[in-house]
Amino acid sequence: NRIGTEQNRFQIGGDAQLINVTQQGNGNSIDGKIVQADNIDYGVTVTGDSNAITFNHGYSSSVAGSKLVMGITGNSNSVTLTQGSTSSSTGADQIIDITGDQNTYTSTINADDVKNRMIVAGDQNSLTMVQNGFAGKEVTSTVTGNGNTITVNQTSTLNVDKINITHTGSGNTIGINQCNAGGSC
Repeated sequence: NRIGTEQNRFQIGGDAQLINVTQQGNGNSIDGKIVQADNIDYGVTVTGDSNAITFNHGYSSSVAGSKLVMGITGNSNSVTLTQGSTSSSTGADQIIDITGDQNTYTSTINADDVKNRMIVAGDQNSLTMVQNGFAGKEVTSTVTGNGNTITVNQTSTLNVDKINITHTGSGNTIGINQCNAGGSC
């Protein structure tokens, strides 16, 4: 099952949309970008193995106040989310739930007031997150399971951000840098 390709990503635009995507089976792939779509509410449910999901929020225009709820169940899951790469995506709320083996979640956020909540259960977990911007970024993560590598790097220089990680199990490598004003990460 495929929606978009890496070379030709699907594009969503327009304010106040409600979008739900459900994929079942193996080899699921979603490649998309969301442009000029403030207050969009979308859900993604993927069930199967070898899932690959790539979203870019705020690709060329504002995507403020949006909410993403994503549930992925299966093996060899890969999720890559970018917010505010070239335009505003302030006030976003992401809820990511990944269950299965060989999980990878990567998120790059260049926006203020973003909530990023993740629940990951399974084997060989890897979470990487960079949160740029100046105000109100929040990371809440619960990881249960084996291989585990978690890296969070919030580079806020002006305001207090929040990080709350609950971790249980196995291989463990956790590195968190929440940078001070004028400091580098």
